[in-house]
Amino acid sequence: MRRNRAAFAWVLLAAILVATGIATIVELQAAPAPKNLLQVVSSLTTLIAFAVFGGTGALIVARQPRNTVGWLLLMEGSLVFLYPLVTYFENLPAPPAEPSGAFALGLWFANGSWLLLIFPLLMIALHFPTGRPPSPRWNWLRVLAVGLVAFFLLMTALAPELNGPGEPTPWRIPNPIGIVNLEFLLPVWIALLLLLAVSSVASLFVRYRRGAPTERSQIKWLLYAGALFLVVWVQGFEFVFDVSGTDAFNVALNLSILTLPIAIAIAILRYKLYDIDIIIRRTLVYAIVTALLALVFYGAVIVMQRLFTGVSGQTSPIAIVASTLAIAALFSPLRRRVQDFVDRRFYRRKYDAQRVLADFGAIARSETDLGALVAAQARAVEETLQPETIAIWLPEAERVGSR
Repeated sequence: MRRNRAAFAWVLLAAILVATGIATIVELQAAPAPKNLLQVVSSLTTLIAFAVFGGTGALIVARQPRNTVGWLLLMEGSLVFLYPLVTYFENLPAPPAEPSGAFALGLWFANGSWLLLIFPLLMIALHFPTGRPPSPRWNWLRVLAVGLVAFFLLMTALAPELNGPGEPTPWRIPNPIGIVNLEFLLPVWIALLLLLAVSSVASLFVRYRRGAPTERSQIKWLLYAGALFLVVWVQGFEFVFDVSGTDAFNVALNLSILTLPIAIAIAILRYKLYDIDIIIRRTLVYAIVTALLALVFYGAVIVMQRLFTGVSGQTSPIAIVASTLAIAALFSPLRRRVQDFVDRRFYRRKYDAQRVLADFGAIARSETDLGALVAAQARAVEETLQPETIAIWLPEAERVGSR
């Protein structure tokens, strides 16, 4: 059974890669000339994401066939099979005068394709990293997810009209089997979807609070990738920068999505698992330093330009040069201060360990009494590593200091 599941995962991955390759060739040939480089990169990163999700899922299934996360990732990768269909309807300016049943069926599949993107991601949060919910109490979320998907597909299948993709909807066609309009239940459906999303993410924090150190590091990887995605995604809102729809934003968003399967692969396959603390620490440090230096740079440029304008009546490039030199001089001391603040605030145990080791280094440089030096070394080891026993062996002498 294990071999059969792994073989099926690899076969499905091969199909995903073939479909991705064909879609990539078609996308490159269909790109208008002269080609917009960012637009092409945006389309390619979308297709690459399908392959990365599928590849990560196949790797996990090959190692842990019973882990639901691997199968959910393969579902995400399988969305590439609907990509040509969705692209076709998005680029269709108007429907045929008399749409056939096959046309209506294809449009129904295209309209429901986004379910294959959203719901597996929510279920990954619920099942990560063990492949099971945190406890049987959370199983109702799986039932809710299946119910929401089934209702949406039923609602669109029985609707009097089928909407063409796009915002706002460019066109509609009559539904051959449309008998009832259930859209009045859509607000309830959206509310339940939000409940599912919030509960699935909350399950990660519950699991983190109860988890062992290894499981906590696994969850940190997923939360870190999710935070990067949210930071990029929020930039598209009107109240922030409102860059949604631009090619640069689409590229950044696709690259942030790619961090999700990569983080999941590292977490479940445990390759350099514990590096996450270093990555989070450096991200915090350099994000804060970059923001502070940007404020200093632009503040200095504005102040100095106004000063030059008031004195000479015109702007001067000296303001930019001086601000750049100030940034170069401030970078190293500011980075050390911010790193010290981050260590004290978020990595207190590591900060205390560094302080203890620094104190021991100072003692080792000045202490001449061997007994006092050994006692100081034992205290440093005990405070930083907290072992059950400590033994120090000295060559050509009796063992000194044992706890």
